[in-house]
Amino acid sequence: MDSNYWKNAYRDTWDMSAKRENAIIKWIADTTGLTAKSIGLGAGTKDFISGSADENGHQKGDADLLVVGTNIYIEVTGPLSKSVPPDSPLWFRPDKFENAGMNIQNGHDTFFVHHCPSAKLWRVIHMDEALFQRYQNGAFPIVTPTIRGRKETYVAVPSDDPCVLPLCHLKQYLSNIKSSM
Repeated sequence: MDSNYWKNAYRDTWDMSAKRENAIIKWIADTTGLTAKSIGLGAGTKDFISGSADENGHQKGDADLLVVGTNIYIEVTGPLSKSVPPDSPLWFRPDKFENAGMNIQNGHDTFFVHHCPSAKLWRVIHMDEALFQRYQNGAFPIVTPTIRGRKETYVAVPSDDPCVLPLCHLKQYLSNIKSSM
Protein backbone atom coordinates (compact mmCIF):
# COMPACT_ATOMS: atom_id res chain seq x y z
CA MET A 1 0.00 0.00 0.00
CA ASP A 2 1.09 3.57 -0.72
CA SER A 3 2.58 5.00 2.50
CA ASN A 4 0.71 8.26 1.84
CA TYR A 5 -2.70 6.62 1.21
CA TRP A 6 -4.30 7.62 4.54
CA LYS A 7 -2.47 10.94 4.66
CA ASN A 8 -3.94 11.88 1.31
CA ALA A 9 -7.41 10.69 2.38
CA TYR A 10 -7.41 13.02 5.38
CA ARG A 11 -5.25 15.83 4.04
CA ASP A 12 -8.07 18.39 4.17
CA THR A 13 -8.64 17.71 7.90
CA TRP A 14 -5.07 18.20 9.13
CA ASP A 15 -5.72 21.79 10.11
CA MET A 16 -8.64 20.74 12.35
CA SER A 17 -6.54 17.97 13.90
CA ALA A 18 -3.64 20.34 14.55
CA LYS A 19 -6.00 22.83 16.21
CA ARG A 20 -7.26 20.08 18.52
CA GLU A 21 -3.75 18.98 19.45
CA ASN A 22 -2.63 22.55 20.05
CA ALA A 23 -5.76 23.22 22.13
CA ILE A 24 -4.81 20.35 24.47
CA ILE A 25 -1.23 21.63 24.71
CA LYS A 26 -2.60 25.04 25.75
CA TRP A 27 -5.16 23.48 28.11
CA ILE A 28 -2.42 21.49 29.89
CA ALA A 29 -0.31 24.64 30.34
CA ASP A 30 -3.28 26.74 31.48
CA THR A 31 -4.74 24.19 33.92
CA THR A 32 -1.63 22.50 35.33
CA GLY A 33 1.36 24.70 34.53
CA LEU A 34 3.02 21.75 32.81
CA THR A 35 4.34 21.86 29.25
CA ALA A 36 3.29 19.43 26.56
CA LYS A 37 4.88 19.22 23.14
CA SER A 38 4.00 17.61 19.84
CA ILE A 39 6.03 14.46 19.22
CA GLY A 40 3.90 12.35 16.87
CA LEU A 41 4.44 12.34 13.12
CA GLY A 42 2.64 15.44 11.88
CA ALA A 43 1.12 16.28 15.26
CA GLY A 44 0.33 19.95 15.75
CA THR A 45 0.91 20.88 12.10
CA LYS A 46 -0.99 20.85 8.84
CA ASP A 47 2.24 20.33 6.88
CA PHE A 48 2.33 17.29 4.60
CA ILE A 49 5.01 14.83 5.72
CA SER A 50 5.48 12.18 3.08
CA GLY A 51 6.17 8.57 3.97
CA SER A 52 5.34 6.09 6.70
CA ALA A 53 6.01 6.47 10.40
CA ASP A 54 9.02 4.13 10.09
CA GLU A 55 10.41 6.14 7.17
CA ASN A 56 10.23 9.25 9.35
CA GLY A 57 11.81 7.81 12.50
CA HIS A 58 8.56 7.08 14.31
CA GLN A 59 6.68 3.98 15.32
CA LYS A 60 3.23 3.37 13.84
CA GLY A 61 0.60 4.47 16.36
CA ASP A 62 2.88 6.80 18.33
CA ALA A 63 1.04 9.28 20.55
CA ASP A 64 0.68 12.91 19.47
CA LEU A 65 1.97 14.65 22.60
CA LEU A 66 4.41 14.24 25.47
CA VAL A 67 4.10 16.06 28.78
CA VAL A 68 7.65 17.39 29.20
CA GLY A 69 9.60 15.95 32.14
CA THR A 70 7.22 13.00 32.53
CA ASN A 71 6.47 9.67 30.89
CA ILE A 72 2.93 10.82 30.04
CA TYR A 73 1.92 10.51 26.40
CA ILE A 74 -1.32 11.81 24.93
CA GLU A 75 -3.18 10.78 21.81
CA VAL A 76 -5.66 13.44 20.67
CA THR A 77 -8.49 12.10 18.56
CA GLY A 78 -12.20 12.15 17.81
CA PRO A 79 -14.54 12.76 14.92
CA LEU A 80 -13.99 15.86 12.84
CA SER A 81 -17.69 16.02 12.03
CA LYS A 82 -20.31 17.77 14.13
CA SER A 83 -22.82 15.08 13.16
CA VAL A 84 -21.51 12.47 15.65
CA PRO A 85 -23.55 12.59 18.88
CA PRO A 86 -21.78 12.34 22.26
CA ASP A 87 -23.48 9.04 23.14
CA SER A 88 -21.89 7.33 20.11
CA PRO A 89 -19.01 4.94 20.76
CA LEU A 90 -15.55 6.53 20.84
CA TRP A 91 -13.51 5.21 17.92
CA PHE A 92 -9.76 4.68 18.05
CA ARG A 93 -7.41 3.23 15.49
CA PRO A 94 -6.29 -0.25 16.60
CA ASP A 95 -2.62 0.67 16.10
CA LYS A 96 -3.05 3.45 18.69
CA PHE A 97 -4.40 0.93 21.23
CA GLU A 98 -1.62 -1.56 20.39
CA ASN A 99 1.13 1.05 20.63
CA ALA A 100 -0.12 2.41 23.96
CA GLY A 101 -0.56 -1.08 25.38
CA MET A 102 2.85 -2.31 24.32
CA ASN A 103 4.52 0.84 25.64
CA ILE A 104 3.21 0.23 29.16
CA GLN A 105 6.22 -2.09 29.56
CA ASN A 106 8.48 0.81 28.48
CA GLY A 107 7.14 3.01 31.28
CA HIS A 108 4.84 5.05 29.05
CA ASP A 109 1.68 6.35 30.66
CA THR A 110 -0.77 7.01 27.82
CA PHE A 111 -4.03 8.90 27.72
CA PHE A 112 -6.45 9.12 24.81
CA VAL A 113 -8.11 12.52 24.75
CA HIS A 114 -11.27 12.33 22.65
CA HIS A 115 -13.03 15.40 21.29
CA CYS A 116 -16.69 15.29 20.28
CA PRO A 117 -17.35 18.55 18.37
CA SER A 118 -21.16 18.15 18.31
CA ALA A 119 -21.28 18.62 22.09
CA LYS A 120 -18.01 20.55 22.50
CA LEU A 121 -17.09 17.66 24.77
CA TRP A 122 -13.63 16.41 25.70
CA ARG A 123 -13.26 12.99 27.32
CA VAL A 124 -10.26 10.94 28.38
CA ILE A 125 -9.29 7.28 28.58
CA HIS A 126 -6.23 6.23 30.56
CA MET A 127 -4.53 3.24 28.96
CA ASP A 128 -3.40 1.03 31.81
CA GLU A 129 -2.70 -2.70 31.97
CA ALA A 130 -6.29 -3.56 32.92
CA LEU A 131 -7.74 -1.62 29.99
CA PHE A 132 -5.20 -3.09 27.57
CA GLN A 133 -6.11 -6.57 28.83
CA ARG A 134 -9.80 -5.84 28.26
CA TYR A 135 -8.96 -4.72 24.72
CA GLN A 136 -6.91 -7.86 24.05
CA ASN A 137 -9.75 -10.01 25.41
CA GLY A 138 -12.17 -8.48 22.89
CA ALA A 139 -14.15 -6.28 25.30
CA PHE A 140 -14.48 -3.62 22.60
CA PRO A 141 -15.93 -4.37 19.19
CA ILE A 142 -13.95 -3.70 16.04
CA VAL A 143 -15.98 -1.69 13.53
CA THR A 144 -15.23 -1.22 9.83
CA PRO A 145 -17.17 1.77 8.53
CA THR A 146 -16.70 3.28 5.10
CA ILE A 147 -15.57 6.89 5.49
CA ARG A 148 -14.61 9.11 2.57
CA GLY A 149 -15.13 6.10 0.30
CA ARG A 150 -12.56 3.99 2.16
CA LYS A 151 -13.11 1.08 4.52
CA GLU A 152 -11.54 1.88 7.87
CA THR A 153 -11.02 -0.11 11.06
CA TYR A 154 -11.60 1.17 14.58
CA VAL A 155 -11.84 -0.04 18.15
CA ALA A 156 -15.27 1.11 19.41
CA VAL A 157 -15.38 2.02 23.09
CA PRO A 158 -18.95 2.61 24.32
CA SER A 159 -19.41 6.17 25.56
CA ASP A 160 -20.78 4.85 28.87
CA ASP A 161 -17.89 2.44 29.51
CA PRO A 162 -16.31 3.08 32.94
CA CYS A 163 -12.94 3.78 31.26
CA VAL A 164 -14.39 6.91 29.59
CA LEU A 165 -13.83 9.79 32.00
CA PRO A 166 -14.28 13.57 31.93
CA LEU A 167 -11.25 15.64 30.94
CA CYS A 168 -10.90 16.85 34.54
CA HIS A 169 -9.53 13.36 35.31
CA LEU A 170 -6.45 14.18 33.24
CA LYS A 171 -6.11 17.56 34.95
CA GLN A 172 -6.15 15.88 38.38
CA TYR A 173 -3.70 13.20 37.26
CA LEU A 174 -1.27 15.79 35.85
CA SER A 175 -1.62 17.97 38.95
CA ASN A 176 -0.73 14.98 41.15
CA ILE A 177 2.31 14.26 38.97
CA LYS A 178 3.40 17.91 39.13
CA SER A 179 3.13 17.98 42.93
CA SER A 180 5.42 14.92 43.16
CA MET A 181 8.07 16.38 40.83
